Amino acid sequence: MTQVIGTREWRRYGFGGPPEPWASGARQDLDRLSTSYYLDVLDARPRALAAAPDEEMRARIEELFATATRHKHEIDYTLRHWATPVERARVEDRLGSLMRISRRIRSIADPSTTHTEPDAA
Repeated sequence: MTQVIGTREWRRYGFGGPPEPWASGARQDLDRLSTSYYLDVLDARPRALAAAPDEEMRARIEELFATATRHKHEIDYTLRHWATPVERARVEDRLGSLMRISRRIRSIADPSTTHTEPDAA
């Protein structure tokens, strides 16, 4: 059966529909994952800054760190309340971005380990 959504609901919630509660344990799992990636970024940042060959690379590391911090805050805020499907997709996107940033900063901090880790698709 197809659900008919009125014009008022479209304006109110957007294309994703109304907010819904998170699945049991999903909030904790997403929070643990995002915290783990963010702590990895925090740990690798000083080593990456020390290993950076030039000022341009240091600026890039700081830019990646600022982006990771912004994404972590956005994930934390979204996990506090019920979320629309659009917000849930955004959390997944930000989590993937955190993962890529942590890998990038770790590869700058310790270039010898980049060949042993599988690359994420």
